[in-house]
Amino acid sequence: MYRIFATVLSVVLMAGISQASTIYNDATGDLAGPGPPDFTGFTHLDIASVEVSNDATDITFSITLVGDISSATGTDWGNYMIGIDSMSSDPGDPVGNPWGPRPISMPDGMDYWIGSWVNGGGGHQVWNYNDTNPGNWSNPAGNEAVDLSGASTGVVSFTASLSELGLSVGDMLWFDVYSSGSGGGDGAIDALSSATPSVTDWGNQYDSPSVASGGLAKYTVVPEPATLAMLGFAALALGLGWLRRWK
Repeated sequence: MYRIFATVLSVVLMAGISQASTIYNDATGDLAGPGPPDFTGFTHLDIASVEVSNDATDITFSITLVGDISSATGTDWGNYMIGIDSMSSDPGDPVGNPWGPRPISMPDGMDYWIGSWVNGGGGHQVWNYNDTNPGNWSNPAGNEAVDLSGASTGVVSFTASLSELGLSVGDMLWFDVYSSGSGGGDGAIDALSSATPSVTDWGNQYDSPSVASGGLAKYTVVPEPATLAMLGFAALALGLGWLRRWK
């Protein structure tokens, strides 16, 4: 019996060693073509996967594209964006996003938007929708840094605080990820929610699917590893106490 409890504890502790993460894969080679326009050669806009993780205070999104997104190859003109529906009591924006006139929407109601770019050193912005003043998006933190250390392998990562996104441990968020050009009216050339071409021209509208359809990615904010370890020790202590009483 002691061995069983020790095994359970070791599993919990191993889970707590690294930051929990979830990977969402996307179909590749699903850009519209052969055109015109022909997007098939823009591999830096072809989403391969998205990894989401969190610790006690922050959440990190890491987007992997099929192609190189570094300035060395001149393919650093893409923009990479996330629309979030936190399913709060607030309705969110059902028709647009703060980077309008980009034709991207989340009909269930977009509560938060993270928009990033990789040129000029890169950066990202976190926007939240003000339901008391419809149409009003705010970006209280301004521009924030991105991690471009993996740019040559198509990876861009950025971190936002849980509080920026109105999140706490145990909360769930539904989201979609989009790649686009640098033009203000460019749409979602690729979307995590679509395994087929999302648009066939730069200015085409893209509407993310509804939560009910199951087409959006879902992530649950998990406790930090230290908390998991503490829970493991507590469980072991309770188990050993029960074992002593049983014997």
